[in-house]
Amino acid sequence: MKAVILTVLTVLTFTTSATAQDQTRPAPQSATAHARDIAQLCLSNWESASCLSAVSQSNYDLTLSYAAALSAARMGQATEGLKEYCAAATVIADETVPAYAFTSAYTECANGIYDISEASGVAPDSSHYQLLVGAVLCLSKDSRCAGIEQQLKGN
Repeated sequence: MKAVILTVLTVLTFTTSATAQDQTRPAPQSATAHARDIAQLCLSNWESASCLSAVSQSNYDLTLSYAAALSAARMGQATEGLKEYCAAATVIADETVPAYAFTSAYTECANGIYDISEASGVAPDSSHYQLLVGAVLCLSKDSRCAGIEQQLKGN
């Protein structure tokens, strides 16, 4: 019960602070540029604030491009679900938020995007989505992380 309450409080904190952060975000980058940033900041260091910030920025650009794709396919109503699923996954990290909160937020976003994709027939950018899923696996200490890190080294 404590973990659920903490997660809900963390998500509420993320959601309310996201609006102020949106005003300071850099211009959107390609998935390749995000992969370079994540490779530089995250390899063997996935729980650091700088890594989590890089992943969150990538997620932000992923959700922007996916929302645009949904709108172009006349599936604009799905963007509300996308906002709901991914708001916490796009918040820039700081030292006060534990990595497990981001792991939870990234997982919810990845699962939400998958659900929206299945329901709408509109897929997200696969490279950006792979960065999100890779971060979830590495933060969860999944054995596949070594392979993900190897691929990131190639960028």
